[in-house]
Parts: sequence; structure tokens; C-alpha cells
Amino acid sequence: MDAAEVLTPAADEPTAAPAAAPAAEQRLRAAADEIFERTSPYEGIGLRNHCRRLHRFASALLRQRGLQLDDGVAYLVAMVHDLGIVSEQDEGVNYLHRSRALFHREAERLPLPPLDMKVIDECLVYNHRVLSVPNLSAEAECFRNAVMIEHSRGLVRFGLPRDYVRETFDALPRGNFDRVLMDFTWRTIKREPLTIVRGIFFWRSSAPLRRHLTGRSAAARRSDPPRTPAPCHPGRRACSTGVRRRRDHRRRR
Repeated sequence: MDAAEVLTPAADEPTAAPAAAPAAEQRLRAAADEIFERTSPYEGIGLRNHCRRLHRFASALLRQRGLQLDDGVAYLVAMVHDLGIVSEQDEGVNYLHRSRALFHREAERLPLPPLDMKVIDECLVYNHRVLSVPNLSAEAECFRNAVMIEHSRGLVRFGLPRDYVRETFDALPRGNFDRVLMDFTWRTIKREPLTIVRGIFFWRSSAPLRRHLTGRSAAARRSDPPRTPAPCHPGRRACSTGVRRRRDHRRRR
């Protein structure tokens, strides 16, 4: 895909005509804005513009990689992806899962197009993951990369044109977003410090999401036949504790 296609303006961009998006997408955008205004406690444009920049970057990456995701849904995902930090009525092991719960709660009353909800869940739960996530859907990887473009302020672009990234930051200024980030950090350290490790750096999901994505609970997995441990040394019997190996090592010494 060439740069011209990547730079095609989305419907929320100032250069796009008001009726550029289909009516269904416009309704989803309006609903996403309403959810954001109702949930976010922050004044100013900082968090709102952050979410809109994320949508632009993610949409450009989706177009660049030839992926299909309804743009109204992508906008909704971007606008709620951080709201789990401040939501008081959604539950989850960390703010990423609470954002996912918020999306599902609000989606019950929205006219969403047919979706693969596993992909949407991954977009919401893994978008802040720094390290790579094995078997992550390509659409969720676009959102994860878009967050990196956003927080690096365009130092990494994943192939997006430099001018497009710069113009996006110019069109949607940061405003008071640095102050919002400080409050986000304080809330996370105070309420759920392990999220910094489990939610941002490590790819492994929590038990509730594993159960949701795989359809199998931890109890069901425990009922699986035991795995045969690998031999601890060629020609010896299987040994999972390593006691025999340590004993033999002492004898050789």
C-alpha cells in the first residue's frame, strides 16, 4: 500500500467531509464520544486527543497492512482503551481488563457490526504491552504499535510516513495529557502496582481472559492427563526435580 492510501483522511480528521463516514460509523463515533465524556473525569483535551491520535495511527496501520476492521469500532476501541483506569463500575484484574469490561457493557446497547470479539478483546487487553505477544491477532498488533507511535511521539512509526505522524500530532495537540499521564501512573502504582509487570511487560494473560479466549477453565486444564517429564539426562529415567543430577554431580566432584 502506498503512502497516499495510508494518508487518506479518516472521518474524524479536520480535512474530511462531515458525511465522509457511513451513517452506522457516525453513530458509533457519536456513541464513543458520549461514553468518553460520561466516564472520563479529566478536563481539557489531553486524554481525548490521545485517544483520537491512537485511532488515527491504528487505522493507518490497518490500511497499510491490508486489514479490515470497521472504522467505527476502531474508533470506539480507541476512545475507551484507557477508561478502565478511571471507571468505577467495571471489574477486572487490572485497568486493561476493566476497559474490556466497559466495552462489553456499553456494546450491549450499540448497533455493532458483526465482529470477532476475540480480536476486540485483544485490542483492548494487549494495546499497552511493550514486549511482543505470541499469536496476537494482526489487528491487535496494529493497536499495540499505534500506542508505541503515540508514546514515542513519532520516534517509531512502523512504516507510517513521517509527515502523516507529525501532522496528526499537530492536528490533535497533547494539551494537558502529560498531567493525565501522571495521574494514570499514580492510580496504577497506588491501586494495582503489579499491572506494570503483568499488564504492560509480560504477555501472559490472566486466568479470566485465558478462560474467555480458550473456553477452558483452570480446573478443566488441571484434569488433562499429566505430561511425561523430559529425561534429565540421556539414558536416564525421567526426573522432574533434578535431585539425581545434583547427586551425580557431587559424586563426580
